[in-house]
Amino acid sequence: MREQILILRRNWMLIVSFALIGVITAGVVSVLMQKTYTATSSLFVSTQNVETSAELQQGSVFALARVQSYVDLVSKPQVLDPVIEALDLDMSAQELATKVKASTSRNTVIIDIEAVDSSPERAAEIANGVVANLISSVADLERPTNGLPSPVRLSSVDTAQPPAVPSSPQTSLNLMLGLLYGLALGLVVAILRHVLDRHVRSEADVRKSTALPLLGGIAESQGQRNTSRPVVLGGSGTDAFRQLRTNLEFAAVSQQMKSLVVTSSQAGEGKSTVALNLALSIAQSGQKVILVDADLRLPTVASATGLEGNVGLTTVLIGRSTLADATQHWGSGRLSVLTSGPLPPNPTELLGSQAMQDLITALEGEYDTIILDAPPVLPVADATILTRNTDGILLVVGATRVSQHNLSKAVEQLSLVNANVVGVVLNRIPRSGPDANSAYLADYGVTPLPVPADMDAGPASPVAEAEAAIIRDSEGTRWNKGQPIRSGAHYN
Repeated sequence: MREQILILRRNWMLIVSFALIGVITAGVVSVLMQKTYTATSSLFVSTQNVETSAELQQGSVFALARVQSYVDLVSKPQVLDPVIEALDLDMSAQELATKVKASTSRNTVIIDIEAVDSSPERAAEIANGVVANLISSVADLERPTNGLPSPVRLSSVDTAQPPAVPSSPQTSLNLMLGLLYGLALGLVVAILRHVLDRHVRSEADVRKSTALPLLGGIAESQGQRNTSRPVVLGGSGTDAFRQLRTNLEFAAVSQQMKSLVVTSSQAGEGKSTVALNLALSIAQSGQKVILVDADLRLPTVASATGLEGNVGLTTVLIGRSTLADATQHWGSGRLSVLTSGPLPPNPTELLGSQAMQDLITALEGEYDTIILDAPPVLPVADATILTRNTDGILLVVGATRVSQHNLSKAVEQLSLVNANVVGVVLNRIPRSGPDANSAYLADYGVTPLPVPADMDAGPASPVAEAEAAIIRDSEGTRWNKGQPIRSGAHYN
């Protein structure tokens, strides 16, 4: 029942649309249909020349047995040809038979004659003509050979009158049928859409795709809805990352976890947002953390933080700058950031180089935790290359953004290189609608992430100036000097 309700909630607009289409179609058809009128007349079948009660009883049984034969006789040319000739109708007996209907109720001797035509007057004339000719035909057929009168008598009990209103189209009935058929078709399409939809939408879908532990869920913020750039979350988002931080500590209780690669199956799942906010949350706990933008194809960290992006990881790897010169501090205290630097023509080779291995070793000696924002797994091999020199991988799964097939494929690809995937985090969980999860939306005694400590004192350095220019609105969106921070990157 819960799954059926979920199907209705996810597809209610689709179902309503089909219902409206059905009603509109029925209305148009009703308007375009030719109006027809139905005239009705009735006959009573009885016996005559009856003198005793026994003969009356026998005559009633005889008449009742003959009624169905007289009903069948109505569609025969013997009855219809005289009507065609009398009314000068331009049709054959077979065509007229489609316009005339004879019926009788069970155990009765009354025959109802209905005639349908586009003209109400002609419909009445056809019904009355069929009645008159059926009476004469039965009299001829039932007349004894000795010349005596027929023992059966057909009497007209209801002369047909021209109907005042058309019998077809029945607009109200057509609209109701259109609504019902539209709803039925909408439900069928909704069920097919649900069956064929392989997108990851909930925790259950994650568990269908992988046996990796689910370490947390991050609700979508207003800033994430229409952008691919990282967003610094506040409110319940802060609490969600604290929970993720705690679960990561439990996941790494039996192994060293100083360097963590944050990646996703494909672009658009929010891996950069998770990397940035996770680094902030870990730094908030008192650890010395560095966030490395290892996405050397579509970097976003520099744009999201407002830091200098021309000096960073690539300049350190090629020896153009030292690690100390390229590292920038962001926020209040213990979070450092190493932006991507200029984009190289060979990012995979650079990330797999000895220089990158030496850099990670140096960072592990200086920082408590290293968070590396890596490209998605499926499009490029950069994330799998980084697994050689790091302790673990956190796989970000964007709700409604990735299919179960692609998630399984990404996990399989990481397992082929023996990557230590510590778990997955379900990101961008809708705040409203059928796929919303209230467990990830509650604000329970949380405080927003801290703003830079030197914001009020005024910037004292280029890095501090970039930090001080960033403020947070009520939705947790990062802004730079009154304008939303934008990025040309498409990975997130």
